[in-house]
Amino acid sequence: MNWCTSALAGLALMVGASAADANVIDFTNAGTGTSGTILNGSVSWTMDASGYLNNTQAFDGNSAPSGSGLSFQTDGYGVGMHDDEITTVNSNEFEWIRVTFSAPVMVNAIYFLDLFQASDGSSQEIGVASINGGYPIISLYANDIAGSGAAGFVGASFAAIAVTEIFFTVLSSNDNLGFADGALAGIGFVAPVPLPAAGLLLLGGLGGLAAVRRRRKAA
Repeated sequence: MNWCTSALAGLALMVGASAADANVIDFTNAGTGTSGTILNGSVSWTMDASGYLNNTQAFDGNSAPSGSGLSFQTDGYGVGMHDDEITTVNSNEFEWIRVTFSAPVMVNAIYFLDLFQASDGSSQEIGVASINGGYPIISLYANDIAGSGAAGFVGASFAAIAVTEIFFTVLSSNDNLGFADGALAGIGFVAPVPLPAAGLLLLGGLGGLAAVRRRRKAA
């Protein structure tokens, strides 16, 4: 029983270490462009879209939501020279943004701004993130009421997924004040445990197991 407990303890340390602090690509930061690097420069990302990429609109909510790690300097990225949102007119006419990574990244959160629901509750805007060419699909449903002064912020957190590409759009349902639209605010990801550290943890777990076995033989 003791050797089993020791082995499980070593494995638990490895699992705990792999769930490192979350990080975020902050599209609400005025300085965030359409490409960059993460994980100490080891992975690059690029953004393309169905039109001109724009994050120049200043954040216009009454207050900045907390807990996401976003700066909320701007309303995030949209498509269009004079538009800070990803707009869908109908099922055949929609804008999109795509983010591509140079290597798989463990993504665990998606954030949108400017997603609203109608004041009478009859309809709501829905931001969509399609992972790795279409599956899984993460849907973010508006909570804030249109015209209330709220930011229309919606975040979805989930078990980390190995991602190389995310395709963002907005479904055709709207807030009854115009076309369906929303802005891409951020992507959350988990930094992996460094390989040398993982190796040391594994060796530590195996060493503990070997020590227990030696004690049992000596007994």
